[in-house]
Amino acid sequence: MVEDASGTVSKAGEGGSARAPRRWRPAVLLLGLAALALLAVATIATAERPVEAELTARAVGVLDRSGESWAAVSFDGRDATLTGESLAEEARAKVRASLREMFGVRIVKDETTLLPERRPFTFSAVKSGKTLALDGYVPSKYALARILAAARATGATVTGEDRLIRARGAPPGDFAALATFAIAQLDRLPSGRITLSDGALAIEGRAADLAGYDALRATMEGPLPQGMTLARFAVRPPVASPFLFIATRDPAGVRLSGYVPSEDARAEALRALRGLLPGVDIRDETRLADGAPATDLWLRAVRLAGRALAAVPGGRVGLADSTISIEASAPDFAAYDALTAIRRAPPEGFQITRFAVEPPRVAPFAWKLARAPERVVLTGYAPSDEARRLLVDAARGALPGVGVVDEMRLASGGPSPEAWATASSFAVAQLAKLRVGAAQVTGARVLLAGEALDSASYGTLHQAAAQPPAGLAVDAGAVRPPAISPYVFAVRREGDALTLSGFYPDEAAHQALRATLERDFLKEKLTDVSAIGGGAPKGFLDAAQAGLSQLARLGTGEMRLSDTQMRLSGTVLRPGADAEIAGELARRLQAPFTTEVALEAAPPGAPATAPECQKSVNDLLVRATILFDSGSPRIDRRSLGLLDRLAFSLARCPGTIVEITGHTDSDGAAAANQLLSEMRAEAVVGYLADAGIARGRLSGAGYGTARPVAPNDTEAGKALNRRIEITVKEGASQ
Repeated sequence: MVEDASGTVSKAGEGGSARAPRRWRPAVLLLGLAALALLAVATIATAERPVEAELTARAVGVLDRSGESWAAVSFDGRDATLTGESLAEEARAKVRASLREMFGVRIVKDETTLLPERRPFTFSAVKSGKTLALDGYVPSKYALARILAAARATGATVTGEDRLIRARGAPPGDFAALATFAIAQLDRLPSGRITLSDGALAIEGRAADLAGYDALRATMEGPLPQGMTLARFAVRPPVASPFLFIATRDPAGVRLSGYVPSEDARAEALRALRGLLPGVDIRDETRLADGAPATDLWLRAVRLAGRALAAVPGGRVGLADSTISIEASAPDFAAYDALTAIRRAPPEGFQITRFAVEPPRVAPFAWKLARAPERVVLTGYAPSDEARRLLVDAARGALPGVGVVDEMRLASGGPSPEAWATASSFAVAQLAKLRVGAAQVTGARVLLAGEALDSASYGTLHQAAAQPPAGLAVDAGAVRPPAISPYVFAVRREGDALTLSGFYPDEAAHQALRATLERDFLKEKLTDVSAIGGGAPKGFLDAAQAGLSQLARLGTGEMRLSDTQMRLSGTVLRPGADAEIAGELARRLQAPFTTEVALEAAPPGAPATAPECQKSVNDLLVRATILFDSGSPRIDRRSLGLLDRLAFSLARCPGTIVEITGHTDSDGAAAANQLLSEMRAEAVVGYLADAGIARGRLSGAGYGTARPVAPNDTEAGKALNRRIEITVKEGASQ
């Protein structure tokens, strides 16, 4: 149907349908027009789609080639719309111009924006265990993608993607390359932080080990990516425990090893050591580490090491945390004294726990203990502080109340510790037995000198010297017995017992005195309570023996010698013996000795029968023998005491007959022996008669070699055959 000009609607040609009613004609016309419009739009749209797609593809290529991938483009027909965030106004203009010049583009609508500018342009990453937190600015989505990829490649859990904001102000060059390099360095630490500010990198944290620290430091101090500078390297080395610093000196110089707490501390330590060791080559092989004491205290300890090594040509000083060890061999006492002074004054916060300094070598290695009444002085050398301390303690323990002055020096070259201890113990034990004196040890030889504390100490000291510990040679010849004043010596005779008391000057004199008692007395029981003592007067032994020979003639009595005064007291057994004894003493004692004699007659013995007298005589002759001068009838003076006792016994039985018979040995002619035996018998008869035995009771006879009691072919047998026999028989009273 077609709407005409008059607005009426006609039917179709004849033969067709009937004409529509006039009222429908406007509606039909409108529907036709709408359909025609839709058809036109569809036709246009269908025609524009290939054009927009083509333009978009061409525009993306242009943007890619221009390097401005930040921009996005869309087309409405031939009209382009630009969107995106630009880093610079120049980039926006460049994009617009590129699209306007593109064929087929009618207009370019610019809806891009300019990114905010950030100064400084910062980027940071914080690593904590397995987590990596990112923050800061990135210049583009492309840079963001690269940075995220590098962060995830470390294997850590990455957070903070939403805190990475695109912004202008990035330094020239490839910012993503700078960030990924920084993240790679951070990944070498167990934990830490990197910060990029413009192109300056700061890195901090703590290295896992020294190798990792050294490698990271070498990287950061080496060539960095273009556009990057190192603003701050605050990575701490690992904690060293113990924190060691060792300085070793040898002929080549001083080698430093171990750790230093910082580069500044290293420089200060080297400066101090070079000042203390001028001209000495110092090789620094130390490494940075954490864990040191306070730096100022640590540097004081380093200076101590320098002073110690300056004193010796070779040695080692070690610092371990807050302890110090010193090892060296001192060439002389000056060096040893210097090290000892250092040992006494460690720096604040430190203590010297090991002092293994070998003292200077000496030869001969000797030491001495000198004792005065009130103190003991130790001089010479000791092998170690411990040995010296033990010696001082031993001296104080052995000599309580006596001051001990230690003037010893430590030295090397001495005996083994075992030998030193043996000699020390022995010397101190002997020194305790001296009132004054000294014990000097040279090697394994001990020399003792001085005055013994008392007689017992003198004896035990000499016994110990005679049997010293194995390995020791002891000379105690210069040890004197204790000085005695007044010098007293006494022998008391009572009954059949002798008591020896007081002092003698030496063992030879002691034995001589005992021999006199054995020879001149009658084998009485001897109680010896005498002791050795110094201070005996000159001529002591001769005087004492002279007194004993007269004491032998007494029934009971005592001989006492006090310095040079002798007193003899007791009872005599026959008349006139007191005068003889006094005269004999006066004759034998020489000045300065003097005598005092206080003798009295012994009470007469109880009357006895002949058998009783015989028994008494036999007991005496069993205990002693009447002696004569060799080849002579003259009675030996040593037998006068025996004869006095025989006379005293015979006086108890006045109604008896006493026969005296002499015998000799086989030496000499028989006639001579016979005559000698008769003369000796007569000599005894004469002595007894002078002693008060009635001459008529006495008879003498000699039998020479007859009636031997032992074979004459030995000296012992001959001695037994030379004898006087006394027989007591009943007889008339005289």
